[in-house]
Amino acid sequence: MTPEEAVVLTRYVKALCPQQKFDEFTPDAWHDVLTAWPMAEARAAAAAVAGRQPFVSPAEIIGEIRRQRGNRASDFQGPGLPAEIPDADPDDVPAYLAALRAQRTKAADGVPLRRRPVAELVAGVAASLPSIPGVEVAEVKRPGPLGVGCPVCRAAVGRPCAVDVPGSRGGRKELHTPHAARTRVANGGPAQLESPAEIERRRAASMAKLQELQEREASGE
Repeated sequence: MTPEEAVVLTRYVKALCPQQKFDEFTPDAWHDVLTAWPMAEARAAAAAVAGRQPFVSPAEIIGEIRRQRGNRASDFQGPGLPAEIPDADPDDVPAYLAALRAQRTKAADGVPLRRRPVAELVAGVAASLPSIPGVEVAEVKRPGPLGVGCPVCRAAVGRPCAVDVPGSRGGRKELHTPHAARTRVANGGPAQLESPAEIERRRAASMAKLQELQEREASGE
């Protein structure tokens, strides 16, 4: 809130509460208290407070703003409300929670939440959409390790990795963390790292080739 807006607000409150006393210093004092709050929210809060009591103070305006923000943040999803989803991979818990908090902050601030097109809503869905005759459906890929199948446990795209449970007649236990090979593949790496023996074999072949080249140079070939 700017000093000019504080003058307008105090004049507005004076109109709401004619019996409340104001002087030339009131706008400056109110600006010092309400400087961090938007004028539009402060005005709406002042009207709400004045509807309940004959006097309005800056502290009551702040309390009403916080109450209204809390209501918007807690009720912004539901029937008839915007279908916005957090822009984060649900498997990345810290990032998803941060996106959800940012979304609720926008709702509390009164930022309009937009309805998202179907293409955006399905972005990040693990499985590709089924083919429909006469309808072209673009392949949708999910970010992160679950966007690829697991080369270790053969978990399908979108399904968590799992391990066999001994003595459970084919039972499997889902893992909270994907196999390392699956993460490598999702990042564009190989499914399987080379064994120490293979690394040593390649190293020995390289050294032999280097020695052969050095001997040829020494002999003048």
